[in-house]
Amino acid sequence: MRVALLFALTLLGGVASAADAPPAMHAMEPLLGSWHCAGVFPASGKTIASTIRFDTDLGGAGVLKHHDDIAPNTYRAVEAWTYDAKARLFNAAIVDNFGGARRFSATGWDGDTLTWTSAPEVQPAQKFVYVRAADGTLRVDWQMMRGGSFALGDTLTCKRQ
Repeated sequence: MRVALLFALTLLGGVASAADAPPAMHAMEPLLGSWHCAGVFPASGKTIASTIRFDTDLGGAGVLKHHDDIAPNTYRAVEAWTYDAKARLFNAAIVDNFGGARRFSATGWDGDTLTWTSAPEVQPAQKFVYVRAADGTLRVDWQMMRGGSFALGDTLTCKRQ
């Protein structure tokens, strides 16, 4: 119930500013569509593969992201991204198949990099860093706080399907 409430509140935040949101959400258009990703967990050297899909929703005021790991990995998540015009922040709620519910925010693209930073209640602190490359690929790095600094948990390089 808590997960559903958190997800709904994040979406409602986007709906409340829907009149301002669509222009800001245009920044996410390069991500729309389906991607196939391959990468690694640097600490162990184990490989990972995933599919991700970005779709517009909420009349253009939001983006939904579906992330599905390919076996043997089992992580699955749905993310809702919106824009809060008053705070000038993008907000994300991530719910996953392990019962997790996490909130993140981002100021937007800095060149070809979009960094989502976890809310204070998310412990350990986490980041998702999206980097668009000139060759059309997308790199997604998941980082988490370890020993006072962010360490790379996994990295994926994604190609459009």
